[in-house]
Amino acid sequence: MFTIIGSKGNLGSLLMRIFPGSGGIDLDNKEDTQEYLLKSEYAFLAVPLKEEKRIISENPTFKGFIDLSSVKSEIMEYKNKLISIHPLFGPLSYGKIRDLIFIKDISYSGSLEIVKQLFPGYNIIEMTADEHDRLIGEIMVKPYIFSYISTTNDSQIRTNSYNRYLDICNIKKEENPDIFLDTIILNKYAPEIINEMSSKLEDLKKLIKDRG
Repeated sequence: MFTIIGSKGNLGSLLMRIFPGSGGIDLDNKEDTQEYLLKSEYAFLAVPLKEEKRIISENPTFKGFIDLSSVKSEIMEYKNKLISIHPLFGPLSYGKIRDLIFIKDISYSGSLEIVKQLFPGYNIIEMTADEHDRLIGEIMVKPYIFSYISTTNDSQIRTNSYNRYLDICNIKKEENPDIFLDTIILNKYAPEIINEMSSKLEDLKKLIKDRG
């Protein structure tokens, strides 16, 4: 039996579909976590990072945790104590994207084969925690920052470029707010990305000023 902790969230509810028959733990029955873990071989942690660390610390004898966090430097303290992966698909992209990152310098020995068995046919990409966080800085942190600072109006007029802009704005609405902010704030490459974006905005302001 598997347990999905955070079973009613975006990723958790998807995992409940991928692994039918799994036990689901969420806010309404979190007091049953230890009971579910006693019956489970593996438990997916589809929760914000602070909650994930609490659950791991409260269940030190359970060896089947599967970390799904988006900031792997924060998980290095559990090196060789769990399996660490990052599915690059969610409810909206499931079936279209079949990529999954395996964190080789956190996960315990032999766990790559377990991941391959759990996700047969998926494209499993091996990375270190630092390689992962740098990549996520580019493919998640950057669009998350754009979404964080973006706002919309009530205009009913649409263009192709504005529809794409709305997609970016909607990222923050579709994600768990805590996980959304953790992905930005806890990634050590985020300040570098923000500085790069700020520099380009300053260049643009200078071009506008020079034209005037």
